[in-house]
Amino acid sequence: MGIFDRLTEGMRTALDRPAAAAAGASLSERVGLRAWSDENLRNELERRRRARGRNANGRPAADDELTAISSARRERMRDRSLAKCFALLELPAGSSRLEVQRAFRSLLRQYHPDRYLGDTEQHASAIALVTSIVDAYLTVLAHFDRR
Repeated sequence: MGIFDRLTEGMRTALDRPAAAAAGASLSERVGLRAWSDENLRNELERRRRARGRNANGRPAADDELTAISSARRERMRDRSLAKCFALLELPAGSSRLEVQRAFRSLLRQYHPDRYLGDTEQHASAIALVTSIVDAYLTVLAHFDRR
């Protein structure tokens, strides 16, 4: 249960018991806020920051994941030969940049995972195939840029 839910529940019970208010108990005592330690509040705030996409140092939480994904992609691209990349794009080696772009877009349209949302097995295989196609495309583009 989150802090907002606990606070709302505490307010409801405090408002339902007017006798406690007459006895002189403060609102924070009636709601139960004094039972929360500083550590509990800190943990709850940290949990909420992460839920909003930010960690304690204010940096978006997804940055670490994006860094890991890009480094894994670089490793995969390093291991792949240029001829294999052209084969994945269903092109003969030495095709022009324009042909590579057209083939990439057509393959992406053909195997895009959103086309297979109903079948989880086909969806997962489409994700793997599109990932390999994108890696091959980026490798070929890097080759063209190096020339």
